[in-house]
Amino acid sequence: MLEEIVNRLQEANMILQFIMIFVIGFIPFLEAHVAVPVGVLLKLPFILTAFIGILANILSVMLVIMITTIGKAKWTKNHQKSTFSGRFQKAHHYFNKYGVPGLSLMGPIVGANHISSFVSIAAGASKERVIIWQIISIILWGVGSGILIHYGVDFYYWLKE
Repeated sequence: MLEEIVNRLQEANMILQFIMIFVIGFIPFLEAHVAVPVGVLLKLPFILTAFIGILANILSVMLVIMITTIGKAKWTKNHQKSTFSGRFQKAHHYFNKYGVPGLSLMGPIVGANHISSFVSIAAGASKERVIIWQIISIILWGVGSGILIHYGVDFYYWLKE
């Protein structure tokens, strides 16, 4: 998948490539940990690529947090309960087991940072704490995956020679 995205974007001009880095970073399940490596493989400047991919990912996760917070407030107002029940019991179990930091840092592994932020808010975590840990997670995954791809590609070409 990554190779196909890179092949399609190689012919585009640099501005369109950066726009696509933003779009990829904004999309759940792709996020910064895919956007930044795509930029690295396109040989775009790393710092600008990481900034754009991470910013897009943070904005989309903040949108999920905002919508979830509003939805939870309306739900609890209408149902006179402080927490979700029923179908959210499993999410609450993971929240209790790993907490906000664990869910945030595992976000891309379990699916997406969007899912881990939704689960954290739905399980009762404070919005501020979820935002802080999501930003930390997105930065770590975005920069980390970009660095791994950068040095991995260099290592691959070194081995080929």
